[in-house]
Amino acid sequence: AITNEDRIRLYHNLVNCRRTLIDNDILRKPADSSSGFLRNTLRRLSKHKLDKLRQEHGGDSGETYKGFHYAFWAFSRNPLPQSVSRLPEQDEQVMLQVFQIILTYAGLGQNGETVRRVEDEHVTLLQTILERSMRKDSYLCELYLMLIKQTTDHPDPNSRVNLRHWALLSLACSVVLPPNKAIRRYLIAHLRRCSSDFVSEEGKYARFAEKCLSKTQGTRRRQWPPSREEILCTINRRPVYARFHFMDGQYHSVEFHPSSTAKDVLEIVRDKIGLSQEAKGYAIYEVLGSSERSLAAEEKVTDVMAKWERYRAASAANATNATGTAKRARPQHHFFLFKKHLFMDNFINLSDPVEKELLYHQVLYDLRTDRFPVTDKEAMMLTALQAQLEVGDFDGNLLDYRPIAAHCLSARMVPVVSFEGVQMHHQSIKGMTASEAKQAFLNLIQSWPLHKATIFDVMQSFTSGWPRVLWLAVDQKGLHLLEHRSRNTLCTYDYHSILSYSPALNCLMIITGNDHGKQSKVILTTSQAFQIASLIREYAEVLHAQAVEAQRPPVPAHRQQQSQTLQGGMLVPPQPS
Repeated sequence: AITNEDRIRLYHNLVNCRRTLIDNDILRKPADSSSGFLRNTLRRLSKHKLDKLRQEHGGDSGETYKGFHYAFWAFSRNPLPQSVSRLPEQDEQVMLQVFQIILTYAGLGQNGETVRRVEDEHVTLLQTILERSMRKDSYLCELYLMLIKQTTDHPDPNSRVNLRHWALLSLACSVVLPPNKAIRRYLIAHLRRCSSDFVSEEGKYARFAEKCLSKTQGTRRRQWPPSREEILCTINRRPVYARFHFMDGQYHSVEFHPSSTAKDVLEIVRDKIGLSQEAKGYAIYEVLGSSERSLAAEEKVTDVMAKWERYRAASAANATNATGTAKRARPQHHFFLFKKHLFMDNFINLSDPVEKELLYHQVLYDLRTDRFPVTDKEAMMLTALQAQLEVGDFDGNLLDYRPIAAHCLSARMVPVVSFEGVQMHHQSIKGMTASEAKQAFLNLIQSWPLHKATIFDVMQSFTSGWPRVLWLAVDQKGLHLLEHRSRNTLCTYDYHSILSYSPALNCLMIITGNDHGKQSKVILTTSQAFQIASLIREYAEVLHAQAVEAQRPPVPAHRQQQSQTLQGGMLVPPQPS
């Protein structure tokens, strides 16, 4: 339980933060600084209540410091006559409009009664507040000063108006923090003081906002205001959730904090599916139609969700023609996909059954989408192994292998497969277990030296000796240009020979060089230039880190032994080397 001394200490800490703001000349001095505390504040305190405040806070609540009276810091139900912080006139008008929207959301605006009943309008108002405030650092600082003011000493802590202000403050803390350190300290002091209330809903919101702040601190700044899903979760003090799909068509719904990065969420998904904590090389992708992009480790998942919402809104607006009717086009939906991203030798562990299953379905997808070159004989063998997995041993009856072939081969390959040959192979593997069939399937895939590469469709025009349409394969060894849908490698550039690479919207330029100083330029036309460049960078970084680790001198045996004995709690003299 919190003591009265703790409350006094928290209050004095808050007052000191306010005075720091005044001393640093951050705040705009109130125009009417001579007005008394009782005349300006919403509360009409009785003598008993005023004495109680003085007793709790160890001073006069109406105390004025350098012309800043109590009403300057406390809740107001009326529009502000001026900004809280010092802002240029044009910026001040922007933020005064934002304050008016805050009042409207809380139910104090002119249309308050209407807005209370319309959830969609609530979301739109909150997105507008945050979008405008995120444009400039000065706007963000002003927003936080406004929200701290609106959540300070409301006459009814459990009222709908007060809780809406607290919901907005919690949402802001989960999205982006004030860049000014003095304002951030003031925010922390305000939340700590209000968190000490374990009776009202206000205290619950304050503790939730404090948790949001601690999670948001030190993370990458958001690019977009929050999505509808994020807003509805956060203002109700719940984690955000999203579906994460897998290559076998399954998905898991996962809860996470609004400030969670792709790395944080990846670990949550990994643990949920039972994948080993030692597993490396996985990533979360955002997928739309046939295009996909891996999320950077520090990228915020909620930011990606907010971007999707904007894309959907823009697409819906563009799909509506002049008569106001929407075109009948099948809408494409974004979704998150969890799969292997980097195929380093030491990142693959087929002894882990979960990883083996994930990689098997990822290989199946590459085969179905024609991203893996197979010969006619391999196509027969793969179909036979897939049949063994799906239907078991061949029982002598005629079997339609076409649906099975469609699960492991591209639409281009299925019609040309010899199903008599498939039947013969299926007969020959009678008695093979599902696990053995899956391992044999993966072994057959591994017969191609570039089976770990990620394949991209590209076009070239720098030489007439090659086909115009090519495959670009990116793996742990470097870049490989191949004939389209073929195993015929035209050239290979290892990472040591790549001097630079520059992605653009529709092309990728690669500068290569050799030991003799001769340089060459390769320009490839592709819509996936940024994904390719990102993959090259990530492979190069992993290889560099491994090279640095390999160059470290080994720890002498006597030091290893000394370290082990120290950890064991018993100290013995080091042995001579």
